[in-house]
Amino acid sequence: MIEVLAPAKINLFLRVCGKNNLGLHLLDSLVAFTEFGDQLTIEPANEDRFTLVGDFSGVIKVSTKNNLVMRALNAFRDAGGAFVQSHITLKKKIPVGAGLGGGSTDAAALLRALNKHSPKPLEEKQLYDIAVTLGADVPVCLAGGCQRISSIGEILTPHVLPEIGAILLANPKIPLSTEDVFSSFTGPFSGYAGSLEMFDTTSLVRLGNDLTATAITLLPEVGLCLDRLMAADGIITASMSGSGGSCFAFFVNKTKANEAEHHMKAAGFWTQVSRIRHPQKST
Repeated sequence: MIEVLAPAKINLFLRVCGKNNLGLHLLDSLVAFTEFGDQLTIEPANEDRFTLVGDFSGVIKVSTKNNLVMRALNAFRDAGGAFVQSHITLKKKIPVGAGLGGGSTDAAALLRALNKHSPKPLEEKQLYDIAVTLGADVPVCLAGGCQRISSIGEILTPHVLPEIGAILLANPKIPLSTEDVFSSFTGPFSGYAGSLEMFDTTSLVRLGNDLTATAITLLPEVGLCLDRLMAADGIITASMSGSGGSCFAFFVNKTKANEAEHHMKAAGFWTQVSRIRHPQKST
């Protein structure tokens, strides 16, 4: 049996730089991952099967053929990778439609696990090419660590993120469609942020998320979430992740994050205290 973490992603900042010839938004964003995430279990089976369990399993339409995890498995084999027939169980802990990369990080985690345990692994470039076909966030989730993404998400540049205290994730328990947010976004376009060499984590977050105002228009609870986080004791900084509706806040320590979590839960938000995941220190 193989068990693997699919860590939740956050966008420390997200700036929209325009559109390409296909009408897709061009981005400049810094992505990091938390120690919290979904859990994947892979076991040998007589035929491929997919089982969904966990807190958010009930809001996802399960399809062995079309599910992003199973698409990743099929794409791995189609590219020449070998792996036995398997029963894959996904324990869904990350909220759906939350801007935390749920489906993308699940697919990426599976690709990494397949390649690690395959008798016929693929080259890194082949894995990357598969990731690009599966979705805009899958390449950065496959790379892991802290990555600056550009273009439509396929260009990655590693970034060293300084250590910081605890992180609190919060979500209003209402899914927010990425497609709806981007299609409703009309600007302004902040553009490329330039060199990040002299930025600490707080300064990085303060570069902003261009999609925040649009997300709040579509889902006002995102604004309430941010307001409550910013009013918490011991907060360093807060922002919305991705296209929403999840927000995150950095705190000076886990104690302060836990205190804020208590108040956020009492107000009806989904919450999770975690830390930024540094691959060299994580398994």
